Amino acid sequence: MKTAIDGFQRLVGVIEANPKLMARVANIYTANGQEGVVLKKRPRQLLADRIRFIARSKSSGRGFTADVLVYDEAQELSLQAQRALTYTQSQVQNRQELFTGTVPEEGVNDGEVWQGVRDRGRSGRGKRTGWMEWTPEGSEDPKRVDDIDLGDPQVWADSNPSLGIRMPTQSVIDQYERAMETDPDGFARERLSIWPNPRPVEAVSLSDLDLEVWSRHTHPDAAVEGDGIVLALALTRGGGAATIGKAVRIDDDSIAVEHHHSAAGTMWIAPMLKQMKTELGNPTLVLDSKNAAPVLSALDAAKIKYLVMNLDEIAAAHALFIEWVNAGMVPHRDQAEVTKSLEFATTRNIGRSGMTWEQSDPTKPVTIAQAVTWALWGVLKSEATPKKQMPAAPAPRVVKRTDSGYRDEVDLATFQF
Repeated sequence: MKTAIDGFQRLVGVIEANPKLMARVANIYTANGQEGVVLKKRPRQLLADRIRFIARSKSSGRGFTADVLVYDEAQELSLQAQRALTYTQSQVQNRQELFTGTVPEEGVNDGEVWQGVRDRGRSGRGKRTGWMEWTPEGSEDPKRVDDIDLGDPQVWADSNPSLGIRMPTQSVIDQYERAMETDPDGFARERLSIWPNPRPVEAVSLSDLDLEVWSRHTHPDAAVEGDGIVLALALTRGGGAATIGKAVRIDDDSIAVEHHHSAAGTMWIAPMLKQMKTELGNPTLVLDSKNAAPVLSALDAAKIKYLVMNLDEIAAAHALFIEWVNAGMVPHRDQAEVTKSLEFATTRNIGRSGMTWEQSDPTKPVTIAQAVTWALWGVLKSEATPKKQMPAAPAPRVVKRTDSGYRDEVDLATFQF
């Protein structure tokens, strides 16, 4: 309120010092809580133009209507205070809200509204938002902000257009010299308006998998198709839902993986796998027999052959998947559900000091992570398994009549080779 009253008094001082402005004034109200200036009515005007200065609170200003709202010291503007005022403009054509302020101090100022204005302005998302700021180059970039030289006169000039005109350069020099001893952050915020964007939220990795590398190797053409596809089946604990994943060798250095389908229940699994086996040329299906126990009888009844992984192979599959992903050798289509599954998956020990995927949260199954992991292992396993060699066909032979030892006609249907 003290800042608002100071602004009111300065405005009144300007008006009273200018006879042309004063001639347009009907009243100047100075009573506590009534501070404002009312002009004389213009022709056909029912209510004269006026300016009011009020304190900001969750209720102050409710019931008023304003064409223009000016929020000074916007770094102190709470969401509740702005909400009490902004909706008073609902029926105003070409309404305006003006925000002026300085960089808020984290944990001290209630700068939620002010930061929202800044973010809309910088990004261009707000179609009716204009944003003006005077800051050093790179001050919005959280990666570059620490490299700004706070003692560079050019940095001072970038942040203060009135430097050397209304603002004496010596004042900035004095502020800089004092702040470097005790409060460099305050100098950067208050004098240079350095206000970096928030750093991108980095997913906390619950495993050794490098999620950044995984995301970087997203490619729209990395579909799992063609010859050599391997399928993998993973069920949630208790068999309440399941996932089918796929993988295929793309080139000498890459194996693509893909989430094919996930759904609740298990009755859909055998029919879908049978259809996929037919359509894809009878691909290998890998699974963990303990994990897939609820559906093994259905797979056997449908005559669907599968390759069972033991504990050591499950642990090896986990290690291989992480190694291949971190090496950038697992291209994949942009499937958000796969990334989320890998992001939320943690690990547990199994087998001979190996690991496998484990849920970090009971509400976030890891079947997709398991399915793509096991599918990649299935590709490597199938390549390492020697192919069965079919015996060579005997060389063709000409049967002569004399071969039978008889001169009579030979019945070729019963001739013994």
